[in-house]
Amino acid sequence: MEKKLVILGSARNESNTQKAIQKFFPDNDYLFIDLRAHNIGSYDYDHSQNQGDDFLVIAQKMAAADVIIFATPVYWYSMSALMKIFFDRFSELLTTHKSVGRSLKGKKVFLVSTGSDSRLPTGFETPFQMTAAYFDMSYQRAFYASTAEIQ
Repeated sequence: MEKKLVILGSARNESNTQKAIQKFFPDNDYLFIDLRAHNIGSYDYDHSQNQGDDFLVIAQKMAAADVIIFATPVYWYSMSALMKIFFDRFSELLTTHKSVGRSLKGKKVFLVSTGSDSRLPTGFETPFQMTAAYFDMSYQRAFYASTAEIQ
């Protein structure tokens, strides 16, 4: 059985995106991480400001999973700020935490998203696809639900 990890980057509790996760992955057989509940600082080039925050702990959980599901609402045609800050920190997986970055190879990646439009904006998937490719992960697909479908 594959170990699944869901990483949610929504700005509110009981969000439409959280409902979409349950819609597209109804088995609830996953470890769930809500980025709002974690202390994750912005990327800094000298790696001095973020020592001891929660990024590395979450990255290690990604390394232990077989499937990683990123979940974010569409905010102004892009991922949420919480998810973007988290993704910016991936740079550390190429420098100070290379072994964790290398361990992402072969992981399956999915995207779950919600928004007010009938479909994902053009290019929305690109950061997820390109990040997966860069770390030699296997981007599978995006699941999208409009807020009208979820409520």
